[in-house]
Amino acid sequence: MYHEAQGLQKAMKYGWKELPFGFRFKAVLAFFLFNAAVSSVLSVSAYRVLQTNMMKEFEGRTGNIAQLGSYLLDKQGLKRLVDQMGPGLSDQEARSIEQSGDFRHISRQLNRLRDIDRRLIRYAYVIRPVDNGHPRYVADADTLSGRKKATRPAGGEISGFNAPFDASTFPVFHRAVREKKYLVEKEFSYDPAYKVRSITAYAPILDEDSRTVLAVLCMDIIDANVEAALRESKRQSLIIVGAALVMSLLIAFVLGHIFSRGILALDRIVRRYAQKDFSARSSITSRDEIGKLGFSLNYMAETIQNYAARLEALLSACNRFVPNHFLRFLNKESITDVRLGDQVQQEMTILFSDIRSFTALSESMTPAENFNFINSYLRRVGPSIRLNNGFIDKYIGDGIMALFPCGPDDAVRAAIDMIRKVDEYNGHRASSGYRPVKIGIGIHTGLLMLGTIGEDERMDGSVISDAVNLCSRMEGLTKTFGVSIILSKETVGKLKDPAEYHIRFLDMVQVKGKQVSVSLYEVFSADPPYLRDRKERSRPMLEQGVALYLDRNLDAAHTIFVSLQGEYPEDSLIRLYVDRCERYRKEGIPNDWPVAQGPEAGQDRAPIQ
Repeated sequence: MYHEAQGLQKAMKYGWKELPFGFRFKAVLAFFLFNAAVSSVLSVSAYRVLQTNMMKEFEGRTGNIAQLGSYLLDKQGLKRLVDQMGPGLSDQEARSIEQSGDFRHISRQLNRLRDIDRRLIRYAYVIRPVDNGHPRYVADADTLSGRKKATRPAGGEISGFNAPFDASTFPVFHRAVREKKYLVEKEFSYDPAYKVRSITAYAPILDEDSRTVLAVLCMDIIDANVEAALRESKRQSLIIVGAALVMSLLIAFVLGHIFSRGILALDRIVRRYAQKDFSARSSITSRDEIGKLGFSLNYMAETIQNYAARLEALLSACNRFVPNHFLRFLNKESITDVRLGDQVQQEMTILFSDIRSFTALSESMTPAENFNFINSYLRRVGPSIRLNNGFIDKYIGDGIMALFPCGPDDAVRAAIDMIRKVDEYNGHRASSGYRPVKIGIGIHTGLLMLGTIGEDERMDGSVISDAVNLCSRMEGLTKTFGVSIILSKETVGKLKDPAEYHIRFLDMVQVKGKQVSVSLYEVFSADPPYLRDRKERSRPMLEQGVALYLDRNLDAAHTIFVSLQGEYPEDSLIRLYVDRCERYRKEGIPNDWPVAQGPEAGQDRAPIQ
């Protein structure tokens, strides 16, 4: 930052245009001295080497001019012109497009490129590489002027917009398109219109995706200057003495070091920018164009770094409100891409959790204590969902709705871990004199519709499905059965290995408004080891009693449940079935009592409220 401030002070004091010894002056002086020194040491014996080197230099310069031109052309205007091309375009329509602003702008840019050196650059034109297998002219530097007056001699072709381009004899053109890099013809070709020999450079212009060739800039360069330079070099080689060779090497070394030092330093900084390291700063303090460029790079990096930090903070904040998983399911890379009505259907496992008797707890706390309590609880159980490949769709007060796209095993493992985290949390609460908390969790698997609902000024991501409503009611039933985790039959059936968990059948229930009954199961893997072992021992006999109960054999079921209650008095599910059997034995079996075929069939006595 010190160099940046120092450069700014110098700029304010002198003004950039008034700074002495500019880079342009240095470059002109360097090339003049270099050419004079090199030409003075050539000899007749080195003529063939010189000829080869100059041809390579000529080809490189030709390619560089073409490549520079491809960067300078207005890509957006060129794209609009390309979009209007086609074999069905009439001559009248093509002439009309040649009068458009985009065509004139591209034509002016081509002429500016040719004005770099008109003695060297003969033609400049743009070709669309593929049009049903036949390339076509997009623009020619001479098109507009050629319509008004003959700018080329007899036989010189003025190529208009959309005119065909015969590329069959130009393999380098096809190679440049295929390899997406600028190439130069290796041999000169004869132009009968101007009676000169020329060489062509091709520079592909890539689309915004950097993978599609939008067009190809073609530039024809004549060889008159090359031949003149070779003749002059041959003459000078007979005159200049060998002592000038030492001078040329010394000058080339000194000037090369002077000229390249700043450029290489800036190149290293730009490469760090390309790797998103915007902390790099230029330390160049010279008063020429290199110093100005270094100052501009520092200012640019400072601006980008500030904006990048703000953008990352904003995206991080957005991710806390809209889960990245939700965006991925909608095939959106960013929240800015989401539109009202975006939706996708997919089978997922849903998890609902809720704190038992939260109303009673909250009444004894202030609003601030309520929020602190809820956030303290959510900070403990939220990671269990994320660590098991799930994501939280929404918070509903003290409740959580989470989705697991990879399978129900993730949801079951997350639920077990959530119960254990609550047990640890209760240990901390007990040490502080607070009441313990209990949670209930319902898990169901089914088809969901994820999408955005609302209106243009306010929208929200939401999940719509009967499966969501059922899962919410299942969570509420954890209070009825006195258990922590309830699974549906659909979830149990899709577990990879149900034997991995401690599971027992609970009951058959009928959702309000539905004709299909739902089988419910308890997962008691998170229970204390003593209670878990006792539930596992009583499970076969308990499920036998439930089957008899659903089959309306209340006497036999009651006998089993009473026997189990004596041995396992702590099991709230057994007490529930004892009470049910006694009540229905006294009141009688309802007329609509369903017929059961075991613990996974039949229907319960009443719909879920």
